[in-house]
Order: sequence, then structure tokens, then C-alpha cells
Amino acid sequence: MDFLLLAPDRSRIVIEVDGVQHYGRKNPPDDKGRVSYTAVPRLYSEMVAEDRRLRLAGYEVYRFGGWELTEPNGAQLLADFFDDLLKRHQAPVSV
Repeated sequence: MDFLLLAPDRSRIVIEVDGVQHYGRKNPPDDKGRVSYTAVPRLYSEMVAEDRRLRLAGYEVYRFGGWELTEPNGAQLLADFFDDLLKRHQAPVSV
């Protein structure tokens, strides 16, 4: 769990930022020093199993790929997401 948010409506929200280490293993550098990764299905399975466990425990889980956050529109993507998330989880109105 990278971040846990407690919303005004008492929802529990988990934010995950997934880098390649969440689903792959680092390979030795090639002859030019470049590093690559190999997908590891077991790592992916562990990650989605944890998602299921958290959801069954009452958490909302939102995942971001680390790559998408490094794109030129990454900051706007996050701003839009949090705007939408806050709209969804406003504090209940007392009557």
C-alpha cells in the first residue's frame, strides 16, 4: 500500500503506484549497460491477490502505472483523478 486516504464520507481508499518491480524482475545489463525487465506472472498474481484482499476488507483500490505518471500529462492526470475522487467521497450532508 503506497497511500491510504480516509475520505470525508469515511471511505478507506488505497492508492498504489506500480513500477516495473511490481510485475517484473531486473535482468543483467546488456553490453551497452541498458537494463531490461522480464515479466514474472507470480509477482502479478501476488499483486492482484492483495487487491482482492483489500477490496473484501472494505477498501477502494486505485492503481497507477509509474510510467503514466512520468508522461507530460502526468500531473494533470493526477489532478483530474483527485478532483473526481473528492467529488465522489464528499462528507454526508446532515438533515
